[in-house]
Amino acid sequence: MQRLKYFYKRHALTVTLLFFGLLSIAMVAIVYLQPNKILSGSDYHFHMNRIENLALSIKQGEWFPRISYFFIGGMGYAAGLFYPDAFLYLPAILRVVGLSIKESFIVFAIAINFSTFLITYISGKLADFNKKQALIFSLMYGLSIYRFADLVNRQAIGEVSTGIGICYQ
Repeated sequence: MQRLKYFYKRHALTVTLLFFGLLSIAMVAIVYLQPNKILSGSDYHFHMNRIENLALSIKQGEWFPRISYFFIGGMGYAAGLFYPDAFLYLPAILRVVGLSIKESFIVFAIAINFSTFLITYISGKLADFNKKQALIFSLMYGLSIYRFADLVNRQAIGEVSTGIGICYQ
C-alpha cells in the first residue's frame, strides 16, 4: 500500500490522465461499441451532416467553408454561423484520412469526454481545490447524467462541446 501511495505521488498527473482516458473510453464503449449500431439522437443527422460537409470541404482544399452545401438537398445552409465548426475538425479530418462516420464520431466522443474531464480538473485546481477535490469535481461534472445524455441520447454536439469551452474560460 505504501508503494502505491509513493508511486501515485510521483506520477499523479500521469495516473490522473490515464484514469480520465480509460473512463472516457469506457463511457463511450458501453453505448457505441456495439456491432453495426450507432444511436441516432435528435441532433444526430444535423451534426453528422456538418462533419461530412467539413470533411468534403477539406478534401477540396477549403478549410473554412461558409456554406454547408450538404444541407437542404444540396441547396446549402450556413450552419457554421450558428454552430461553430472548431470542434468538428477532429472528426472531419478523421473522415478525410479514411475512417467511417461512426468511427470518427466515436473517437470524437472519446476526445470530448477526455477534454471535459481534463478541463474541469484544471478548473478545479485553478479554484484552489487540492488534487482529490479537483478529481471529485471533475468526476461530478464529467459523469453527470444530463451531460452524458446530451452526448449519447440526443448527440447534442453543440451543447456538449460548448460545455468544454465554458469550463475552459
